[in-house]
Amino acid sequence: MPSALSRQLLVIWALVAVASLGMAGLLLIAWQQTGSVQIAEARQSLSADCNAIVHRYRTATPAARAASSSNGLLDVVLQLVLEDAVGMEGGAWERGRGFTAYAYPTYEGSGAKTDVPDAERGNIATVAEAAVATGQPRTYARQGDRETVLITACPLDATRGVWTMTRLPRAPGRWSGWLTIGLSIPLALVLASAGGLLAIMRRWRRKLSAVEDALMHASEVPVIPPTGSPEVDRLAAAVVAHASRLAESRREAEALENELRRHDRLASLGRMTATVAHEIRNPIATMRLAAENALAQTSGRHDAGGSLAMVLNQVNKLDGLVESLLGMVQPMRVRLADTDLGAWLDTLLHDWPHETLIVHRAFPNGLHWRIDADQMHRAIENLLRNAFEHDATQVVLSIERRDATLHINVSNPGEPLPEDIRDRLFEPFVSGRPNGNGLGLALVHEIALAHGGAARYVRDADMHRFIMDIPWHAS
Repeated sequence: MPSALSRQLLVIWALVAVASLGMAGLLLIAWQQTGSVQIAEARQSLSADCNAIVHRYRTATPAARAASSSNGLLDVVLQLVLEDAVGMEGGAWERGRGFTAYAYPTYEGSGAKTDVPDAERGNIATVAEAAVATGQPRTYARQGDRETVLITACPLDATRGVWTMTRLPRAPGRWSGWLTIGLSIPLALVLASAGGLLAIMRRWRRKLSAVEDALMHASEVPVIPPTGSPEVDRLAAAVVAHASRLAESRREAEALENELRRHDRLASLGRMTATVAHEIRNPIATMRLAAENALAQTSGRHDAGGSLAMVLNQVNKLDGLVESLLGMVQPMRVRLADTDLGAWLDTLLHDWPHETLIVHRAFPNGLHWRIDADQMHRAIENLLRNAFEHDATQVVLSIERRDATLHINVSNPGEPLPEDIRDRLFEPFVSGRPNGNGLGLALVHEIALAHGGAARYVRDADMHRFIMDIPWHAS
């Protein structure tokens, strides 16, 4: 079976055409056979009536035959035999005299027909002469365009013979209308199937061309317009669904590749940071010790004491930065313990006696949560420091319980962050402040992940919101 749809339809049409032409051929053969049967039956009827005329005449009494020297007996016999033979005429012929009797009792004309047809007189005489000469019945058939003439002659005695004749409509004739209809049906079927085939092929070609154009000009997921054909539309929907899944898989692969590159970059940076942090911890400790000793020896000298205090303050900042770096590059480990959130929050706020800090507690008294209190203290401290350094006019700390999640929200007003920074806020060394080191929020993110939660940033109206969601952990 051909694989192309057009070839399959062409094969089907060819089968329909062959079947239709075969049916037409069978109709034509049947029509021809019907005509042959009709002629054979007409010949048999002519022969039977001709013999019946001879038989009746010969079985008449000798007196009746003798008293009918003018062939009046033959006229009577002809009328009696042919009165039930529709469309049949007959007569008698005698050598040397010609036609001596004639009868056509079923003639449908305006009056009685009493004369032999002029067009057939010669043929009738020839057949009758042959029958008398041979003493055997003779037949004659002439097929014209419109009718078939059949003549049968039987010998009556040594000089006379009787004949019968009929005319059969030649097909096309009585059955020509039905034959035309019968042959027209297969022809119409062939033509209609050919037209339908062309229409189907053109329609499918247009629909498939539309789908092909949509697929060729699609950048990622094609937009295929409805074709009106359920089969094509289902195929198009399947193609679009597959393309959507493929595009989604490609985006996920790209995101994973970017994430892998980022992790590789961070891993390399972490290794380098750990090495540098370890190398500078000892010099920092030495500088702190020297500054503290020198500050103790100033004995109240304000100028030297202020300078040494400033140096000691900067050394402490460097030490805090080193501790943050080491905390980022070392695996984050948390020790979950059942913690009274109210008491823990009071301890946290004791270290932040800031008049612009607004605290919302949305959890019941005595609520306990399994957290690492020190690490969570460190995370919220980083969030508060980040908020106050960004805008110290108003900072809101909100802690509430939402089903099985502890929702911690630190918000402050401020100008929007650049988009490239906003999407990477929780990465190390990414900061929205010129003097920020970008380690505080990265540490918050690591602490949230270590608790099985997440940290995120939301821009809400004119507010910056840093949110931690810490899930409940069963004992």
